Amino acid sequence: MSDIEKQDLVQGTEPVPQEAVLPRLHPKQDVLRAVQGSDLRADAILQSIAFYAVERDWQNLWNLADALKREVAVLFDDQGLVWVDVGTPGMVRLSPPVGSRIPLRLWVHTHPWDAYWSKTDKRSLGIASGVLKKALVLGHDHLVRTVHHEQGPVNSSDERLATDGSLMHWTAENAMNYVAFRQEKGVA
Repeated sequence: MSDIEKQDLVQGTEPVPQEAVLPRLHPKQDVLRAVQGSDLRADAILQSIAFYAVERDWQNLWNLADALKREVAVLFDDQGLVWVDVGTPGMVRLSPPVGSRIPLRLWVHTHPWDAYWSKTDKRSLGIASGVLKKALVLGHDHLVRTVHHEQGPVNSSDERLATDGSLMHWTAENAMNYVAFRQEKGVA
């Protein structure tokens, strides 16, 4: 998009503050029934997404978002509590996380196919600099990660999302498939 970003096109739908979600894996048939229903905030959906996030099962989290045909986001606060948002097929907006405590440890969201840092994602990271530690974007068989550092790059091999401004505090890491990420990085 040009100077207008996706979130600027959505009018009249301000995110509603949400409570933390209890991570719980529901039986597959209950999740499938909920996915086929019209309630995107059904416990079977939100709690299963939270469960996959807590377990760092990024592939199954993406698969559930794909079954919904929507982007989803998960936010972890400093206490380890989890918030889940379900968006549209092309965007997910974070609802204010009621009762959260900063710094926020991790923000994860899905893209419909490829994982990359979109212009909207970078804007969100810039705004969250100083209160968010790590972020992931999940794609169909891979993910990208970025980590916030208080200081800018220390040498030329220290790649960042930008060379100046708040994005220079965020690492620019290569995309990795889920298995390699789990083996190399352990937990996010």
